[in-house]
Amino acid sequence: MTASTGPGRLRRYPRRRGVVGDLRVWRDVALPGLDRRSDIYVWLPPAYDRDRQSRYPVVYLHDGGNLFDPRVSFAGATWSADRALTALHEQGTDVIAVGIPCSPDHRIEEYAPYLGHRVRADHPDLGTAHADAYVAFLTDHLKPWVDSSLRTRPDREHTLVAGSSMGGVVSMHAWVRRPDVFGGVGAFSSAFWVPGEAHLRDIEAAVSAPHPPSRFYLDVGGREEPEDPAAQSAYLRDTERVVAALRASETPVRYVYDSQAYHFETAWAERLPSALAWLSTGYAVTRPGAPVTTKGRLRRAAKGLVRAFRR
Repeated sequence: MTASTGPGRLRRYPRRRGVVGDLRVWRDVALPGLDRRSDIYVWLPPAYDRDRQSRYPVVYLHDGGNLFDPRVSFAGATWSADRALTALHEQGTDVIAVGIPCSPDHRIEEYAPYLGHRVRADHPDLGTAHADAYVAFLTDHLKPWVDSSLRTRPDREHTLVAGSSMGGVVSMHAWVRRPDVFGGVGAFSSAFWVPGEAHLRDIEAAVSAPHPPSRFYLDVGGREEPEDPAAQSAYLRDTERVVAALRASETPVRYVYDSQAYHFETAWAERLPSALAWLSTGYAVTRPGAPVTTKGRLRRAAKGLVRAFRR
């Protein structure tokens, strides 16, 4: 598919908002195939304008309004992605982050490949699931815009996709549909119970079939839904089912269970620095005793990265 006309001028985000680093924004962009318009946020590495030769990996992050600025985020909390990316830079790894805000009216439908029986019963007014259209927007329009506008490393090895809750669901779905585009996935507190069994089977089939080298970060909290034991059980059970499928296929995976973590932006902010570090370079470990490469050092530096983020 031919990419649509680009999103226009990439403007600097107002510095008075207190975001750390170089955040920019495409304003009021028409999103082909999604029947809506949105700002799109782009965080650039500190040396991006000074070093004109370097090219950078890209991580595409869903719920982009919740990443950087508390004034535009849900409930005034963010992932502190700007701080996580800055900490990653201080450890020697630079990544461009692209944040795509969710639909204000149809978030579940836009991120869902299916709508399972439980969510239909709880929300009978939901429309149709159209995660395929969202993934097509990412791969056929947004990624070509980003690659043509910025100095990226456009190959799949250096293209990541990540999100939380339904954003985790659509991140996994993006890889299932387009493993030729996405080489790494971050799925935080994924609400796999929303699309249900069909989505889980899609993931299991995709990871068990031959696929390009890929890596996955998954996590879940012990207090995702503390007032709903059935939902809490589903978060844990479904995530560990996906992890088991990845493990069985010998696909690189990091899994984190935080018994104290709630289903909220501050919990994902806590886990984002180490997740980005692992997805960017930490997965490429060297055998103990072998010469340590630059990539191999990142695993050793993961704790330092988290400490730098918390300063």
